[in-house]
Amino acid sequence: MADHARVLDVSRYYPADGRREELLDAMHRLAAAAGQAAGCFGSQVCTSDRDPDALIAVSRWESADAMRAFADSADFVAERERLSGLLGKDAAREHLTSA
Repeated sequence: MADHARVLDVSRYYPADGRREELLDAMHRLAAAAGQAAGCFGSQVCTSDRDPDALIAVSRWESADAMRAFADSADFVAERERLSGLLGKDAAREHLTSA
């Protein structure tokens, strides 16, 4: 494995009214699963001082292929569908790539 991440995924999730703790729990489960995936250097759930309504997932990947393999896995797809029911608005995702 490379000695540093080539791709960072930053995803902002906005909970539906009254669903923040439930969304936070689901995001922690996803972060733990991502952290165990091949090619993942780690994953965590964060809050922002600039966007207090958001819960933010950050994961660091060896490659875009490793990130896609996890994102396309049946377990992640099912969990992502469950997560969508907890959202007040669409998630905002960004992928950062080492230059």
